[in-house]
Amino acid sequence: MLKSDSHKKTQHLMNNSTPLPVRIIRPHEGIEAFQYNFLSLFSDWLTTKNLAWRIFVRDTQAMLRMSFLGYFWLVAPTLANTFVWVFLSSTEVVRIDSGNVPYPLFVFVGTLLWTAFNNGVVSGLGLVDDAKGTLAKVNFPIESILLASFGKNLLTIAITALGLIPFLFLYTVPLSFGILLFPLQLLLVLIFGTAIGLFFVPIAALFSDLSRAIHLGLRFLFFLSPVFYPIPLEGTSRWIMLFNPVSAMIITPRWTLLGGEQPAIGLFVLYGILGIALLLGSLVATKVALPHILERVSGT
Repeated sequence: MLKSDSHKKTQHLMNNSTPLPVRIIRPHEGIEAFQYNFLSLFSDWLTTKNLAWRIFVRDTQAMLRMSFLGYFWLVAPTLANTFVWVFLSSTEVVRIDSGNVPYPLFVFVGTLLWTAFNNGVVSGLGLVDDAKGTLAKVNFPIESILLASFGKNLLTIAITALGLIPFLFLYTVPLSFGILLFPLQLLLVLIFGTAIGLFFVPIAALFSDLSRAIHLGLRFLFFLSPVFYPIPLEGTSRWIMLFNPVSAMIITPRWTLLGGEQPAIGLFVLYGILGIALLLGSLVATKVALPHILERVSGT
């Protein structure tokens, strides 16, 4: 009797339960593949947003649990780099003229902007490589990983930017309403770096040589960018730095906040728009190439 009642109850639950959603995956080729993956950015947005938030919270909590100093390590690289160059300048090992802007503040803002660009490139470049094991087994929007990674970079930059406030009061820098544009400009620098990193994902995910070359190139690009010194007024180095897109992405936000430099507002807006377009196009291209990448990487 008990067995019969249990069986009836199970049948009743099975008949009244909501069926699980069925997702049919069809292969797409040519222009259709790009159209399908572009539209999926909007149709999967709710799933992407929720999953990205869970990944972001999980990774942030894991970082804090495994670290005694917690959020300090987000600010430490920028502070360490600033102190090194301030020390070298104060001991006259190097002589750098930052004009009317206090040199420690000049270096701190430049390092903050470079960190936003560099972190964007690195996270965008490692999008597939860091999660290829999960992507090969579970079907979910890859843009959720990009959004979570973008959120972690944004958290790092935001906490570091808060450390800028004491410097502004310490050196009594005259501020204007233009300072309200600085967070937006900082966001565009991060988007620009992420777009560049994501652009190379389809090739870098298959050949690690490209990823290593880009990481090595970033080290040289750091010294070819006006991070800890202004653009020279003349000479070959001036033209090299003017042709460097990162220069405009550093000097313009720093000028907005501190003044004392010749900004490149036109180039900054141009690179910002190109960065957004490149980010969107590279993300769609990565989604199209992802099945082929996972097939090559997994060896199936």
